Amino acid sequence: MDMDAEDKPTERRMGPAGSDNWHAMLDGAEYILREQGYACLTSRAVAERIGVKQRLVYYYFRTMDELIVETFRRLASRELVRLRVACQSDRPMHDIWDICTHSTDARLITEFMALANHLPPLRVHVIAYIEDARLLQIEAVTAAMNRSGTSTHLTSDSLVLLATGAALLLAREGQLGVSMGHQQLESAITDLLARFEPA
Repeated sequence: MDMDAEDKPTERRMGPAGSDNWHAMLDGAEYILREQGYACLTSRAVAERIGVKQRLVYYYFRTMDELIVETFRRLASRELVRLRVACQSDRPMHDIWDICTHSTDARLITEFMALANHLPPLRVHVIAYIEDARLLQIEAVTAAMNRSGTSTHLTSDSLVLLATGAALLLAREGQLGVSMGHQQLESAITDLLARFEPA
């Protein structure tokens, strides 16, 4: 027996992804995460930040988890574009290091890493981003090391992991106001990069 039309489940109408309102909500979420932390990220806070009614948030996003995932996906896409440009430069190792240590979104990335521990859908995208970024970095660093003809006991994989891990540590401690040993570590990595890409 067919269900009556009124009994049939219907897909809730959603606002268009990529619209001005959609991006404004992602902007609002980014701001709150960066400046206040994920504990303050609510639909009400996003709505107040961009000057719309709270219910409009749920016209564009079914849940706050979906809003968080889309906010990260946009950030990841932006960062991968920056990384691809750096990988094609004349000094890719230096430019990659510069991105890792001077990202304007270091605090934002830290918040997403914390959220990924609690949101499985976000975790999938965070892992994919890290792996995509690392592959780009390894390819660029391998090519740069081969061009230089300089030998080292470090493989390109381990050098990338060392540099990105160090950059993350410097960013996190810097946010807290810790600087002990930072200058020495940065100098050591800068000297190492200069062996492969002299000025």
